[in-house]
Amino acid sequence: MAKKKDHRRTKGSGSVSTDTRGYTVYRLELPPDPVTGKRRHKTFTAKDPIKARTKYLEAKRKYIATGVIESSHTPALKDWLTRWLEEFKRPNVKPRVWESYRSDCRNITNSIGAVRLADITTAHIRKLERDITSTRSSKTALNAYRRLSNALDDAVGEGLIENNVCARCDPPRVEANPTVILDVGQPIKLIEAASSASGEVKRKRGQNKWPDSPEDDAMWGLMWRLAFETGMRQGERFALTPADLVKVDDTPAIHVCHELQRYAKGAVIPSWLKAEPVAGGIWMVPPKSKKGERIVPVSKTLWNDLSAWASDHDLKSGDLIFTRKGQPLTNTVERRRWQRALESAGLPSVTIRSARHYFATQLAIAGASEDARKSIMGHVDINTTAGYTHWNVKALADITGKTAMTVEPVEK
Repeated sequence: MAKKKDHRRTKGSGSVSTDTRGYTVYRLELPPDPVTGKRRHKTFTAKDPIKARTKYLEAKRKYIATGVIESSHTPALKDWLTRWLEEFKRPNVKPRVWESYRSDCRNITNSIGAVRLADITTAHIRKLERDITSTRSSKTALNAYRRLSNALDDAVGEGLIENNVCARCDPPRVEANPTVILDVGQPIKLIEAASSASGEVKRKRGQNKWPDSPEDDAMWGLMWRLAFETGMRQGERFALTPADLVKVDDTPAIHVCHELQRYAKGAVIPSWLKAEPVAGGIWMVPPKSKKGERIVPVSKTLWNDLSAWASDHDLKSGDLIFTRKGQPLTNTVERRRWQRALESAGLPSVTIRSARHYFATQLAIAGASEDARKSIMGHVDINTTAGYTHWNVKALADITGKTAMTVEPVEK
């Protein structure tokens, strides 16, 4: 007896059938959904069997070549962003970074969230920029563009779309506001004003007063000496402990190895972050980047004053040096004290962050090499350090003057 032929198709080759209308239907099997594990497929239908087969073969060829198959049923952008934030970003970024990502995604969703991934065009990207800049800054629009581009890159990786439409658009142009810094000699005036600004100062109407004492004044004076002499970030200064005051080859220095961060209630703390709770939603975490951990040499006077402060207050090696009523400092409190000191000293209004810019500028004026400046500032890229450097006319004149001396004739 002759053996019956097996007409079954090989696994993964798809199937062909005829529906109730008499149309030919080709079915292309796809890998299971990476999230749910459910089977997936794509169908190609036409009245003419040849046309149905042609569509099927073209889609199969493209899928084999790229791993992506076009679909008119891709998820809406808002749904993809929700999944992207939770699945791709929350486990891999710090909580504060995730909060900023969520804010950016909210701006995207409010503008073009209803559009399906496969339908996003350059026109949608331009609409997103217009919608945001109508009420917000161009920097906010740029952040949204970058976040959308990140999310679409991952959508390409997941096989949801073939390419990232953001690659065909120029990012929003940002005109950054220049950072104003104090002139040489002015930081001393600020520190002196801060060190003698005791007394009760009223806050806004309806809020409580916050009392200051001579000890508070001395602390802020010491804090801002640290800011101007080391360029440490705010969170790094707030996290300083006696254990961070070190000597390397008998040189007084500060080991910058952690910072304080406030996380929102319910924030997910990744296990890799190595975060330790301090108080009331404030956590001790590693620096901003790997380059953020560094050794910053300081003057012997500052090092001794910081050590004396820790000793006078019976601080243990892991205790915070700077606190207010035993609690960690916050940005709000420092900003108010900073503004008061500026007003008291009759100095122009500059941000607390400008102290870091001041330090970076003085490093450059002193002739520090690019590598040294980058290392001390805790930057990965010298271009970032350059953004913190503000050359004034006098400093530039000193440099050009030395050049002129090699050209000008010598007076006889």
